[in-house]
Amino acid sequence: MIVRIKGPQPLMGTVRAPGSKAYTHRALVASLLSQGETTIQGASECDDAHRTLEAIRSLGARVQIQNGRIVSSGTEKLASCIDPIDCGESGATLRFLTAIAGTSPTRTTLRASESLAKRPLEPLLKAIETLGASTTISENKNGSEVKVQGPLKGGEAWIPGNISSQFISGLLFAAPLATTDVTIHVNGRLESRPYVEMSLDVLKRHGISIDVEDNDFHIPAPQKYTATSHDVPGDFSSAAFLIAGAGIAGEEITISGLNPGSLEPDAVFLKVINRIGLEVKNVGQTLKVKGSKLEPFVFDAVNNPDLVPPLEVLGCFAKGTSEIRGVKRLRYKETNRLQTIPAELGKMGAKVSLSDDVVKITGGGLVGCELDSKHDHRVAMSCAIASIGASGDSSIRNAEAVSKSYPEFFQDLIRLGVEINVE
Repeated sequence: MIVRIKGPQPLMGTVRAPGSKAYTHRALVASLLSQGETTIQGASECDDAHRTLEAIRSLGARVQIQNGRIVSSGTEKLASCIDPIDCGESGATLRFLTAIAGTSPTRTTLRASESLAKRPLEPLLKAIETLGASTTISENKNGSEVKVQGPLKGGEAWIPGNISSQFISGLLFAAPLATTDVTIHVNGRLESRPYVEMSLDVLKRHGISIDVEDNDFHIPAPQKYTATSHDVPGDFSSAAFLIAGAGIAGEEITISGLNPGSLEPDAVFLKVINRIGLEVKNVGQTLKVKGSKLEPFVFDAVNNPDLVPPLEVLGCFAKGTSEIRGVKRLRYKETNRLQTIPAELGKMGAKVSLSDDVVKITGGGLVGCELDSKHDHRVAMSCAIASIGASGDSSIRNAEAVSKSYPEFFQDLIRLGVEINVE
């Protein structure tokens, strides 16, 4: 799909933020492991969340969707899957369910797409093997297949904290089903810790007790999951692109369904945009955002790597040089975003440089041109927001990639008054 945008254009109007993708994954996985009915209101409807929903169905959950509400009845014993579970391009689906599959005495096969197969998994496999499960991984022209078989016996496991917090979250969901207690030691700094905190909150809601001491997690086992209800918070990672667009365009937009006090880790975006110079008014779960003169900024992205793409675009329109630190894990995303986003913005005249663990962006505006998402959803959204603020026409190839996290993205831009041509 090719999207054409003529810039510059203003953003005006009201939209509702999509449900948090990160929270939806966690609620669905916990519902699979819980006795009784778990209800999930306001879940994300993106491709990745759909992969997790279909995966828990394959493993024995009975799932119904009624008026936008998910009702999931879990299972005490994971079902045997004859066919591989297709995780598509969803890293959370693959990593969470690889760990969960390690608790079942029957073998489970999970399939990863070609792009997902390039993303790290080995540290998680080593950890669940240390805890007693067996794993094998094989690659083919279409991606890879991971075979996992339990039971998870328990004990101690070590995992690096600087590759993906999803490794730790996956182990936390699986550990309560082990035969004996589990202790997870995180080596080094635990990056994206707020996402682990989100997992701990979901687990607590499902009756799971976990003792946390710095980078050590002690999980008594076995424990039983209990059903509960979830109200999924709005997705700040996705809404950040709309907010950035409003800042660049200089007009006012309203986004409902965003609670700045929620557990959504990327709600911290509101603090940085305030420093950049955007005007933000918060009433309940509604934000009003108005663009203004953009000031350069410094942001530490160690805990919030998904905020780097919209911040890079904002930096291109700020007066002066901005710095985003703690970016090295961006190489492990759907593409190596340390390369892809600066390359696409560079086509538009952006001055973006990488040194060690820091991205520097010197503002000065952008010029429209031909762009390519490289099949990365956040690259596609970055290109779109940059195009709205740029002078002249832009086109974005492989724009359909946005469905991975925010399928309504271009429709929401249209609702905000942006003229878009889709081919």
